[in-house]
Amino acid sequence: MAALGMRPARLAAAVVTAGLLLGGCGSQESGEGAVVAADRAAAERDSSTGVVRDVTSAAPAPSKAPSLPPGDPGLDAPAAPDPGTASADPHGHDEAAKRKIPAAAMLTAETVRMAMGGTWSRRTGGADECMRPEGALGARSMSYGGSPGTLVVETVSTYRGAKAADEAVADLGRAAAECGWTVEGDPRLGSASVAAKDQGRSMVAVSAEGVVVLLVGSGDVTRPAWRWSSLVDLALGTSCPAAPDGCH
Repeated sequence: MAALGMRPARLAAAVVTAGLLLGGCGSQESGEGAVVAADRAAAERDSSTGVVRDVTSAAPAPSKAPSLPPGDPGLDAPAAPDPGTASADPHGHDEAAKRKIPAAAMLTAETVRMAMGGTWSRRTGGADECMRPEGALGARSMSYGGSPGTLVVETVSTYRGAKAADEAVADLGRAAAECGWTVEGDPRLGSASVAAKDQGRSMVAVSAEGVVVLLVGSGDVTRPAWRWSSLVDLALGTSCPAAPDGCH
């Protein structure tokens, strides 16, 4: 009878042992590669009661790092520069302004002829004291004469940045008004512009990339308006060698 009384306890131990072996095989066959203690806890038989109880609890093995899409540098990558900062400026406008205006930044007699027709040649003088850019780092003027009484005076000047150039255009507009010119407003050119007229003369000042182009024309050169406007556009395009990074 004593031998028979031992069979239930041995049977229970055998069942537990078989369960552990089957659980281990199932874990290996699953291919997870990690032992989960909660699913197959170690067992111990209490010698006095025959009760089987859990005695260990291991933490799960660490999982693989999450995959990233192609080109994603991850959370530890350095932040991209703010597009509003100077270092992100693709044109390098933080370069020093030019103090000497290249000859290539000026109109020529030939380019004036292309826009206005007729015969033109370079001349000296003709600048209006009222129409003188203030605060420029560098400046260069040139006059072009056509038929009698017809004259175009171009001045190209550079400034320490676009804001200073825009302010110089506004100053030219105020100076024109003080000298009796009729200011006609903003012709919507460059980053700032102003136009004025005075007894057969026309003035247009335009700023772009820290450069101011000032044209003063007298006589038939200002008529018709579209022809004068085409000369202003031509002068603005020609002036790009005076910009900090030249033409682009």
